[in-house]
This record gives sequence, C-alpha cells and structure tokens, in this order.
Amino acid sequence: MESHVKWGLGFVVTGIVLEITLPFLFILDTVLILLGIALILFGGRDKKVEEVKE
Repeated sequence: MESHVKWGLGFVVTGIVLEITLPFLFILDTVLILLGIALILFGGRDKKVEEVKE
C-alpha cells in the first residue's frame, strides 16, 4: 500500500473516531475526512502524469 493511501485512511479513520467521540468538533472532523478522501483519490497523480509524458 502506498504512502498517500495509508495517510488518507488514517485521516478518514481519525475523522470518524473524532466525530463519534467529540461531535462538537464537526468542522475538524469534516476537514480530516475530506482530506483523507482527497489523498486517496488524487495521491498518485504525479506517477500517472510522468507515465503519460514518456
């Protein structure tokens, strides 16, 4: 598993755990979950761009 996927899953899990345990921090939870999803979806773009250039 690549690094950006691990970090993305970590952010998503942390955001979900914070949402369950401390619901008054909903803005922080939402930001962590969105950041994690963005890392998972767009983390490997640089490798794909390099492959297309060659």
